[in-house]
Amino acid sequence: MNYRILIGVALLLCISFVAAAQRQSGITGEIVDSEGAAIANVRVLVHWDSAGSTVGLSGNIGIRHDVIVTTDATGRYSAGVPAGFYDVFVSATAFTPSAAKVRVKKEQRITYNSTLRVDTLVSRELAD
Repeated sequence: MNYRILIGVALLLCISFVAAAQRQSGITGEIVDSEGAAIANVRVLVHWDSAGSTVGLSGNIGIRHDVIVTTDATGRYSAGVPAGFYDVFVSATAFTPSAAKVRVKKEQRITYNSTLRVDTLVSRELAD
């Protein structure tokens, strides 16, 4: 009988952890080239913009250190960050980098996708 209670409590804890993970704030996305092909090992840097806090926006919790992730083989990435305003910088060898400002709200996962264009100057130097 005690085992059933223990298993029930363990099951409830697992369900609550899964629900909490789904509510976690963050940024996810996919990085592709101009032909639509996924780019692996792209560096995605997420930098908190604290300016919203200085003008009284209470939802700009942010994170004091930069979060750096890389894309997987399918060009996808995920960065867990608290609510706030962020600058997202995307870069890969032989491609022109891109950047954007994004807002993450509490318990929201936003999607930021980017298309990188081949940097002809870098590509030419690599080929020589």
